[in-house]
Amino acid sequence: MPLSKYPHPSWIEIDLHQFKKNVAIIKRFIGSSLLCLPVKANAYGHGLLPIGQAAEAAGVDYLGVAHLQEGITLRKGNIKVPILVLGAIHEDQIRDLIGFNLEFTISSKYKADLVARACHEIGAKCLVHLEVDTGMQRTGVRTSTAPDLIKHLRELGCFEVVGVYSHLAKATHPGEPVTIKQINNFKNLTQQPLFQERKMLCHLANSGATAYFPESHLDMVRPSLLAFGYLSEHLPEALKEIAPCFSLKSKVSYFKVVEQGEGISYGHSYVTLKRTRIVTVPIGYGDGYRRALSNKGSVLIRGRRFPIVGTICMDQFMVDVGSNEVYVGDEVVLIGKQGDEEITVEEIAHLCETIPYEVLCFFNERIPRVYSE
Repeated sequence: MPLSKYPHPSWIEIDLHQFKKNVAIIKRFIGSSLLCLPVKANAYGHGLLPIGQAAEAAGVDYLGVAHLQEGITLRKGNIKVPILVLGAIHEDQIRDLIGFNLEFTISSKYKADLVARACHEIGAKCLVHLEVDTGMQRTGVRTSTAPDLIKHLRELGCFEVVGVYSHLAKATHPGEPVTIKQINNFKNLTQQPLFQERKMLCHLANSGATAYFPESHLDMVRPSLLAFGYLSEHLPEALKEIAPCFSLKSKVSYFKVVEQGEGISYGHSYVTLKRTRIVTVPIGYGDGYRRALSNKGSVLIRGRRFPIVGTICMDQFMVDVGSNEVYVGDEVVLIGKQGDEEITVEEIAHLCETIPYEVLCFFNERIPRVYSE
């Protein structure tokens, strides 16, 4: 498959077949619960519109985005499924949120009144979800005042409250007490008569909770990292076939023999221990490949691991291949499989002392995405 009309030396491969398989596995696992796939931040680096389209084709019930612009991109891409804006809204966005048929979050009387004013001015109604803070301390109305806000929304007359949700702070390990407490707080709230008298979608589970806390599945789940294949530890047997669908690749752009005692790249942070072969790979922190991997990371060439040496530059970095045979144009795998070897997103995250989410979101639009079924 051609990379683009104008070929680029580095690219991201997205395996849509594996992605759809992941979605199907999750759908079977959650039973009657609906599936909302968060696709914010360019679908965690996988590509917002292509992933949105693939997710819709795979049968997701909702897509979740962070803000208005992401929702508009999906609607202009002919996405028909409900789209929920999970982030905070602002006054100058309200008319577009309604105009593009986006469901959005309300978590304060102040924002509710702003939306109501706009609705009355244009003669419209809107679909909203009430966000409740059960322990994240980020956004969301407190559980103690959530009933009053629900009453207020109903009194205003322009809102259809489609759902009520919260977000979990520590759901990445089974049995986590904080998560159990949040789940119980949420259930105690939503089982009150005020929340039961009209049907609303109750949703709480992120990737970790979807995998490890089935009692949190409720009416809908919101896994993201799990759907993209990156939650791998302690998975239930029913989720074991979930796998990553993201690979990062490039090509060797330059080759040279370097003598012993020579410094490599900016600052000479690496000095050769012997006469060796150094190759250059045309990708760098300007593309989102983390500078923190300097002298730590490795790549795959011809099925073997080789170390990154010297400081990673904006557009390229160097690799020490020793006395091995490597040629300009050889494929380089930075994330993914080659032969029997694999470099995972989790490995990259560990080396950078961060999380897989951040690693994936760093890769920007300078690197073309290539999609395969």
